[in-house]
Amino acid sequence: MTEISLLSMTALELSDALQKRELRAVDIAAACLDAGRNQASPIYITLTEQRAMAEAEAADKRYDAGEALSDLDGVPIAWKDLYDMEGEVTTAASILFEHAAPAAADAPVVAKAKAAGMVSIGKLNMTELAYSGIGYNPHYGTPMNACSDDMHYSPGGSSSGSGAVIGRDMVPIAIGSDTGGSVRVPASYNGVVGLKTSEGRYDKNGVLPLSRTFDTVGPLAKTVDDCAAIDRIFRSTQHVAPPPLTEKPRFYAPQTVVLDAMDEQVAADYNDALARIKDAGYSVQSIDLECFANTFPLLEECGTLVAMDAWLEHQDKLTEDIRARMDERVLDRILRGSRMSASDVVRLHWLRGEGVAEIIQKTGNGFMLMPTTPIQAPELAPLIADKALFHKVNLLTLRNTTLGNIFNLPGVALPMTKNRKDGDRPTSLLVSAHAGYDDALIEVAKILENILK
Repeated sequence: MTEISLLSMTALELSDALQKRELRAVDIAAACLDAGRNQASPIYITLTEQRAMAEAEAADKRYDAGEALSDLDGVPIAWKDLYDMEGEVTTAASILFEHAAPAAADAPVVAKAKAAGMVSIGKLNMTELAYSGIGYNPHYGTPMNACSDDMHYSPGGSSSGSGAVIGRDMVPIAIGSDTGGSVRVPASYNGVVGLKTSEGRYDKNGVLPLSRTFDTVGPLAKTVDDCAAIDRIFRSTQHVAPPPLTEKPRFYAPQTVVLDAMDEQVAADYNDALARIKDAGYSVQSIDLECFANTFPLLEECGTLVAMDAWLEHQDKLTEDIRARMDERVLDRILRGSRMSASDVVRLHWLRGEGVAEIIQKTGNGFMLMPTTPIQAPELAPLIADKALFHKVNLLTLRNTTLGNIFNLPGVALPMTKNRKDGDRPTSLLVSAHAGYDDALIEVAKILENILK
């Protein structure tokens, strides 16, 4: 099997080949490490080569003995550089942590992956401190979007390396984090699958925070099945899976805010996706949501909970020297949190509670459908040249996904078109449910993935 075809396989396809002993974990790990060494843009910050090969060798011994630890034993995984890995510095791709000590232990989710036999290839690039949907990083460089080697389109953020590494077939599973869209946006822009989970589904200890209110751990992969496989590893050992869906899922298409300012291609693909879902026999009902209409005027007036959280998290590190050297686009957003009042925060929490109630009342146990991002990946250079334009496009990029974080909606970003020509920019459909419905959401996402193929 050639290295190219090996790297194009899904995580579960690699698992099947490992179980049949058609492939060996050391060869898969070596191919992923080679792809990282030969990266054409800065996707990895660190390759954990010794760890990867030791974990792969151990996996092969288990397979030879018929003692695999899980469905993903021997399968490679890469981590956004927010996750502690024993002996490695957690940089958050930021100058704030340029002199940080190596982590003393793996983050719990990293430890769970290791206990399941997975092979950690390295740590992935990201927006500084995870605070932007564009993916730009002036310190570590910006990964190129997977759709083009010629034009530098935004890879999406903040999990830029996590989206690009999957889109470029360099590793089968990558772990990002999602605070305002940072898993779903890179999935959208790179044409892959991204899962944003409900708050609290996974352990966040050992994951450097941006917003303790909204941060969630989330996988990116080629398929929903691959995301479901890592979900089974990460979720609590006390998790009791509900019975399979017995009723045909009902879908709702919000008309408020989320369809504004769409690219022509996004609009065309979204309308086609809804038509295909209806043709497959499913109900798709348009709804209006007052909470969506109220969100952005209030954010403009009060600021965001993310900004307040980020300010409280990092204010002690923001010395004059650091402020002069860090990404000013990130600094701008953090400093907004310093100007927020207690009443601002309370009003934002009121919005959140009222919105969750409205969504439950209007959708019941149904699922919402909207474009993941209203625009395709923008060219990076004009945004870097014009900070005001950067902030405008960043807000538009994150608009739809931010609603999912504010109202605690787990969501799956799915490519709407899988047969684009090289250089064409992907579009993405976001299917969301309310908090705690992750299991049903994943099953429904599998249904939609088959319809959208």
